[in-house]
Amino acid sequence: MKFKVNVVNRMIKVVKVEAFLLPTPPYTPVISCHLEDGRQFNLYYVPYEVVIAINRVQGEDYDVDRESLFDILPMITSEFKETLKGRVRAVYVDYLNRKTMLYTATMEISVDGAIIRKRMIPSHAIYLALIIGSEIYVADELIRHQEEITHRHR
Repeated sequence: MKFKVNVVNRMIKVVKVEAFLLPTPPYTPVISCHLEDGRQFNLYYVPYEVVIAINRVQGEDYDVDRESLFDILPMITSEFKETLKGRVRAVYVDYLNRKTMLYTATMEISVDGAIIRKRMIPSHAIYLALIIGSEIYVADELIRHQEEITHRHR
């Protein structure tokens, strides 16, 4: 069973993003979205390079042997970032494939007056939103679903 959150469903704004490795084996990479209503929404098993890149964007210093695209993007000229900022309206983590348990984010991009919605890997969309200062939202339905699963496994 799949479900897609549409415009009528309530979206909760992300006010803070943290990226880290869980401190116990298997040291799972996590992005934790702190929400305006005090709850949290977590993405587990995100790419490790995105965790490093988010922390670097937020001022942390990481020593890496080789850099990824995620490390290079913040270095791009301010004009390019401003163009992106003017076009990317928001990121919405709004879909869960219950068969694979993978989330999807929708990025709204304004192009010549039209709004284009692109489905993206949530960690990538969140990272891009962070480097250009776009707002991030999570569907309330997905937050409640995650809370139910977490509650059941305690």
